[in-house]
Amino acid sequence: MPQKKITLIQPSFSIAEYGKETKEAKFTSVLPPLGLMYLAAVAEKEGYTAKIIDGDVNNFKMKEIVEIIKRESPEIVGIYVCTSNYKYVLNLAEHIRKYVEYIILGGPHITVNPKNALRNKNIDLVVFGDGEETFIELINTIHKKKGFEKIKGIGFKKNGELIINEPRPFIKDLDKIPFPARHLVPLQKYKPSPHQYIRQPSTTMITSRGCPFRCKFCFSSQINKRIYRNRSVDNVIAEIKYLQEKYGIKEVQFWDDVFGLDKKWLHEFCDKLIKEKIDLAWFCEQRANLVDFEILKKMKKAGCYSIFYGFESLNQEILDFINKDITRQQIINAIKWTKKAGIIVRANFILGLPYETPKKTKKMIKLICKLNPDYVKWNLFCPYPGTEIYDELKKRPDLGKMLTENSAKLTNHEAVFIPKDYKNSKELEEMRSYAFRKFYMRPKYFLTRLLSIRGFVDIQRYLRGLRLIVKRYIF
Repeated sequence: MPQKKITLIQPSFSIAEYGKETKEAKFTSVLPPLGLMYLAAVAEKEGYTAKIIDGDVNNFKMKEIVEIIKRESPEIVGIYVCTSNYKYVLNLAEHIRKYVEYIILGGPHITVNPKNALRNKNIDLVVFGDGEETFIELINTIHKKKGFEKIKGIGFKKNGELIINEPRPFIKDLDKIPFPARHLVPLQKYKPSPHQYIRQPSTTMITSRGCPFRCKFCFSSQINKRIYRNRSVDNVIAEIKYLQEKYGIKEVQFWDDVFGLDKKWLHEFCDKLIKEKIDLAWFCEQRANLVDFEILKKMKKAGCYSIFYGFESLNQEILDFINKDITRQQIINAIKWTKKAGIIVRANFILGLPYETPKKTKKMIKLICKLNPDYVKWNLFCPYPGTEIYDELKKRPDLGKMLTENSAKLTNHEAVFIPKDYKNSKELEEMRSYAFRKFYMRPKYFLTRLLSIRGFVDIQRYLRGLRLIVKRYIF
């Protein structure tokens, strides 16, 4: 029986999200497609030939991806789908349809609504939930030319009917999944955002899946059903050592939904890095209610140089509405303790949430400047279909107005929802520009960054970051 060739595609986000190549694209981050690399790894372990086309890092236009598919004619193509690239992916599927036997979609957008994508005539199958075990069973079934009825975690078509099978249980033992197939991507081309690294070469990892918290605006609770699972410390350390030995990696960015939720695990992880004298710089995402000064000091000693906090707001009414389950005081403590421990604070806030007013936002910006985290990012609120807040806003026009449900515009870069106390989208977008100006254009901030420069790499990072902020948000 001939071997099946499998091609996995990461769409070109700079084109998919903005409709054209953006001038600032070269200043932003391009990260390895971990999800596809995990799928490729399990496919290779099963004996298949896998290929990854990363349109994002290669800046491929659609016609270039189509040409590759036409030339190589893989039997199976899998495409990663998030909300903002959904229309682009359907368009791509139409263009490659005649060259491919099976087109399979997966990713967060598919997991939340698998049947909608399956209605498209060019889509053969969808995979939802944890993909590794499902994907292997699926491609084995295709290889053996059997039916799909018994495969958990997929949707398919039969005699014109759309069939969504029962979900597959989450993978409990994450250690049994092989390390991502990094050899299938141009690892040297990837780059984090200017403020997301201090040493190169660097790469990304995850140590866990899921998040037990209940933020209304987030996909994670829908995708992972608030079930948290983590890899063993030994398994994570083994991957770090592998990355250092094979690729010379000096830094890792951990992109877990919530890193180190298990305090015992986090202490053990830091202790092992310290005891084995593993020379690694790393950063992670955290929540304000999960940190204390003692664990932060240990994380610093173990190589953690930066933490990304999803604070979202400093207004308690808004925090409570979005079910953030943190308090304003916990946010203030997290910033103070993290800075005191010598770790860089990266703070994320969302502008345009329900109950926000221009007056509240300006008051919040003033306090943020006083607390002086090292970096701040303001995203514009997007009510993604499939989230709790989307359903609530559809029933509560008194909270504000949704301007569009065009998936290509759900990028956090333009206003798609207007709280009732804002006049229009222009006022909200101008508020974001005001926030960036007030924080980043302060003499105190410039002085702090100048004093933190330790070499040429820092100068390069700061220049990239400044150009991005000025081009996208300020002027």
